[in-house]
Amino acid sequence: MPGLKGLLGEIHRRYLWQVVGIYLGASWVVLQVIETLTETAGLPEWIGPFAIVLLLIGFPIMLTTAFLQEGMSKRREAAEPAAEVPSAAPPPDPADPPKAPSPHAAEGAVLTTAAPATPSEAPSQPTSGLRVHRIFTWRNALLGGAAAFMLLGIVTAAWIVMRTAGVGPAATLVAQGVLDERDAIILADFEGMAGDSVLAQIVTETVRVDLSQAGAVRLADPAFVNEALQRMEREDGALDMEAAREIARREGIKAVMGGDIGAVGSGYLLTAWLVAPESGEILVSERETAADSSQIISAIDKLSRRLRERIGEPLRSIQKKPGLEGVTTGSFEALKKYTQAVRASDTGRPQRAIALLEESVELDPEFAMAWRKLGATLTGAGEQEARAVEAYQKAYEQRDRLTERERYLTVGIYFTIVTEDAQAAINAYESLLEADPEDSWALNNLGLIHGINRDYERAADHYQRSIEADSTNAAIPYSNITAALVAADRVSDAKARNVEWFGRYPDANRPVEQAAFLAHASGDRESAIRRFEELLERAVGSPYWTGVATEGLAALALAEGRFESAEGFLTDERETLRERGLTGDYVASVAWEALARAVVLGDAADAKRRLEAALAQYPLAEMSALDRPYDLLATSFAAAREPDRASSLLAEFEAEVTLELRQGTRGHFAERARGAVALAEARYADAVEHYRRSDHGVCRLCPLPGLAAAYDGAGERDSAIAVYERWVTTPGLYRLAGDRVFLGVTYERLAQLYDEAEDWEKAAEYYAKLIELWSDADAELQPRVQSAQQRLDEIFAERG
Repeated sequence: MPGLKGLLGEIHRRYLWQVVGIYLGASWVVLQVIETLTETAGLPEWIGPFAIVLLLIGFPIMLTTAFLQEGMSKRREAAEPAAEVPSAAPPPDPADPPKAPSPHAAEGAVLTTAAPATPSEAPSQPTSGLRVHRIFTWRNALLGGAAAFMLLGIVTAAWIVMRTAGVGPAATLVAQGVLDERDAIILADFEGMAGDSVLAQIVTETVRVDLSQAGAVRLADPAFVNEALQRMEREDGALDMEAAREIARREGIKAVMGGDIGAVGSGYLLTAWLVAPESGEILVSERETAADSSQIISAIDKLSRRLRERIGEPLRSIQKKPGLEGVTTGSFEALKKYTQAVRASDTGRPQRAIALLEESVELDPEFAMAWRKLGATLTGAGEQEARAVEAYQKAYEQRDRLTERERYLTVGIYFTIVTEDAQAAINAYESLLEADPEDSWALNNLGLIHGINRDYERAADHYQRSIEADSTNAAIPYSNITAALVAADRVSDAKARNVEWFGRYPDANRPVEQAAFLAHASGDRESAIRRFEELLERAVGSPYWTGVATEGLAALALAEGRFESAEGFLTDERETLRERGLTGDYVASVAWEALARAVVLGDAADAKRRLEAALAQYPLAEMSALDRPYDLLATSFAAAREPDRASSLLAEFEAEVTLELRQGTRGHFAERARGAVALAEARYADAVEHYRRSDHGVCRLCPLPGLAAAYDGAGERDSAIAVYERWVTTPGLYRLAGDRVFLGVTYERLAQLYDEAEDWEKAAEYYAKLIELWSDADAELQPRVQSAQQRLDEIFAERG
């Protein structure tokens, strides 16, 4: 091995400090390679510390070798001049006969040549010293280091094989077949020390945050768990291990996670375990200590990572996920408020949750997760739009402090709700699905965007995939798939999904609400009334659901021409809005009624009086700009023959709301209001153009009544009939919102237009529809009902 010998000879000639420098540099390279492989190839994290130990062991060995080998080199160099003396004498002439040396010459010759000529006569050294020099050689040091790292590689390979094959101490639950990838598990409440239940809640919620990043399993949705607790009559929302196991047994969930918190001196001991629900067998158990409360998040991070590793999440996935401290908050008090808010939200107390979340973000304005939760809770509770938009904006600004999944969801919802940039939202959700093709929220939210783009079949497909991806998180996708199927004219499929939804969430109010809307969309108004009445009975103690039920009953009454009956329901609805501080929604409720009175009853003066009274009670200046119902007020004032007032409101909208926030739905609704102004001013061509421009986004029904009226006013009878027909025949789950104003008058006008066109069959059809719809209408509408009946009788008499 001349190459290796040359290398060793070169090393022998180096000074001790050079060897130290080379060793430290090589160690740094080794550690960098190991770190890179750990991050990219998913090697276990203990390889790095193991390698450091080997390098620390090797360091004194290298120093000793360098010291001894350097010493030997110096002794050899010191001996070289003595060996050169005889070599200076001329070589003997072979022709000269040998001469007998004189005693003096012989003595001198022996003294001169003894050391190099006869090794056995060299100065003696201790035998142990020779052994040390033979052991601490560069060859042995290099071969020993290579062997040590080869052993490390063998151990690592064996560990990976055992982990993958599901054998030995490295086996994971997924590899062993105990759990399948993406299986749901239930997270039970951690048990805290006596008198410290808040700390237990904080630990539970923080573990939930970290496990939400897990790729191997997913957590059962809190709404699903809460529904199960309600069926078990556990109204407090407490989920101990026993209750969690019972839910898991009922729902076929394979594992339950729980844990406890104990005291260790002045610190804490956190323990977590995964339990089989049937047998109670502990499948996995891990523990971690925290010196004090400030170290709890870090301890949970370590604990959760080990649990995810033991469950079977790929190491590479675990290692690339951000730590909890980077995605939560450094404020223990802010985290405490957030945890309490989540518990309040999960147990059906959104107002309490909102208050706690607002306190949390006040303590830490950079707490992105709390901002996102605040926006979602405000939206779900039907609170002021301006507050929700602000929360989503704050979460978006702090998105780098979110987990990868939360970050994509935040970006998606920001572009969906705030800026209404559909393509940017789609990009965010598709990026999330690239990382996890079965993320139920990404699938659901993509469905929402496809619905906004009016691709209802594609929307329904995404909702169905969301339901299949996570059966414990199906409540919202069920709600959305019903609307998508109705819009796709698949009403029977929508009804089947609603029945399934009832079966899974029998105590939930949302399926009852949707059943009411579904009944109305199917033309079964009696069933719709019964469903809203059922919802009202369920809503005792809930201002939100009381408001939903009373608004639905009022809308049905208005559609049927029963304005006096509607008045009572509207009074109840507005009382709940007043209690909740939703002054903008209060004004909007009045505007809807005023619009109905102007359009159906033709009472412009009464409509104007009601609008002015509502604005005097709740001036727009006292509301946030996004909470002001500019478009609805402008439309109502236009119908009340006040187009100038309507135009001033639209000008104020443009001045008060930024261009970014005037895009999308808000802009489309404002354009529709401009159409109403043009219609009131008999500028029919302009009205048609405005209504056409507003025909985008989620509400495909909204522009149609105004567009038909514009064609009608312009004398374009065929176009008016075509658009009126589109209005009454286009399916929509939430069409009750427009039907309360336009359904009756559309039936009436279609009957008249067909009558003028001498299409007796269609005229008779719509006279009959009007008579049936307004059969119990107020007295002031009965003359129109009687007129319709008379004309219907004439058609039958004349045309058979």
